[in-house]
Amino acid sequence: MSGGLNPFAPPESEPELSDALKPSIGTKKSASLGRIAIRWLLVCSVSAVPSFYLGAEISDGQFAAMVLGVLIFASGYTILDYKTALTDLRQNRLMSITLRSVYITRMLLTLFFPIGLVIDMSCGILSVGCTEALFGGNAIETFPGALFTTLTQGAVLNVVLAIYGLLVAGLVMLFAPLFRSVRTWLFGPSIN
Repeated sequence: MSGGLNPFAPPESEPELSDALKPSIGTKKSASLGRIAIRWLLVCSVSAVPSFYLGAEISDGQFAAMVLGVLIFASGYTILDYKTALTDLRQNRLMSITLRSVYITRMLLTLFFPIGLVIDMSCGILSVGCTEALFGGNAIETFPGALFTTLTQGAVLNVVLAIYGLLVAGLVMLFAPLFRSVRTWLFGPSIN
């Protein structure tokens, strides 16, 4: 063996991500707080349509509590998005693709009403059961009970979205090199 290289030695540097997934740090400006707030208000409002449809019956019309719950989530997402927009993690292409894919999928599921309805109903049943177990059988018909149920359902849906996001991230990591090689095959190597 020439040069004294050990093929079994650990690499001296960290393994690199595919070029398609490398971060583009410093190239992105943070959006204004107003634009971020409008975006998350739209995402949360559209995503809440199936839950409002289902919740109107069992919460005895506690729309104010459900609206407040959606506004709390939209505010939380807005603050989190605004504060983390320029961090290395959020500038990472893999994270950007994953987050967009997850929330676009969530909105599309809402538009295809039966599918979104089943997902929301499953999480809603769990949330209603939790509220009734903690506060009694009729708690959901009160403002605090409906608000608690809305927040619980939002949290459960976020766990479901996080699990889905891990799956999306795995698929993106798996197929990103394939897309890059197809692009190179079709359009030639990129000149940097």
